[in-house]
Amino acid sequence: MRHLEVRLTPWERRRLRQLRDRSPSPRVGKRATCLLLSSAGDPAIVIARATGLSLDAITDVRRRWRKRRLRSLSDRPRAGRPPRVTPRYRRELRRALRRGPLALGYVFTVWSIARLGAYLAQRTGGLAVSRDWLRRLVHAEGFVVGRPKHTLKGKRGEREYRRARRQLDRLKKGRRKRTRPTNSGTPTPPSSNCCRTSCAAGCARATSGR
Repeated sequence: MRHLEVRLTPWERRRLRQLRDRSPSPRVGKRATCLLLSSAGDPAIVIARATGLSLDAITDVRRRWRKRRLRSLSDRPRAGRPPRVTPRYRRELRRALRRGPLALGYVFTVWSIARLGAYLAQRTGGLAVSRDWLRRLVHAEGFVVGRPKHTLKGKRGEREYRRARRQLDRLKKGRRKRTRPTNSGTPTPPSSNCCRTSCAAGCARATSGR
């Protein structure tokens, strides 16, 4: 492996020491240490033990330094697929959560994760995210999505329904006010098989027999 010599100006050395001691990330700190040790003439195997970098990584740090100097310490932009949740998706999500499904033309009153995901996919040209991720986005907007409660509200005549409820409440109140009559404190009617003593006391049967 060909040794790439690293030469530093006094200002570059001071800057590398600052980055080594107060690095914005562990990767930047390791690169700064690698360059300082390289400028001191330490071999790659010693630098690898001190920093944990591989020999190939040390060679890459030295090569990039010779081309870009201090700019070589920052991370390269990483290629990858763009985030799936676009600003448009978030705007549609906020709009759907704030207005509710009824205002958007649906017959149900509460969003479920499945219904909300289907609506957002329709509004954003087929963009779909997982239910777990959508639930996190909903929580990030300050909302909670629960299981919808199915009722007849919105599908019935609300005026007739309220009038029937009032009538039912009046019937219940009237039923509670009625009391069942008891025999407590009232005279017991005479028996049909009355005796002569009770007839003498004024029984109708005794009067008719006189």
